[in-house]
Amino acid sequence: MDKKKIMNWIIAIIVAIVYLTVSIIFKSWAYSWLIWVSYAIYRFIVK
Repeated sequence: MDKKKIMNWIIAIIVAIVYLTVSIIFKSWAYSWLIWVSYAIYRFIVK
């Protein structure tokens, strides 16, 4: 894998960990989708 693909995977894993952490700690699964929306916007801008 090249460096860009590895970095994309690392960012995706970090986002998933943050998502689960926020969801479990605050018990707000309904609002935690905002994390994924921000990640999607980030991916759209970077790509």
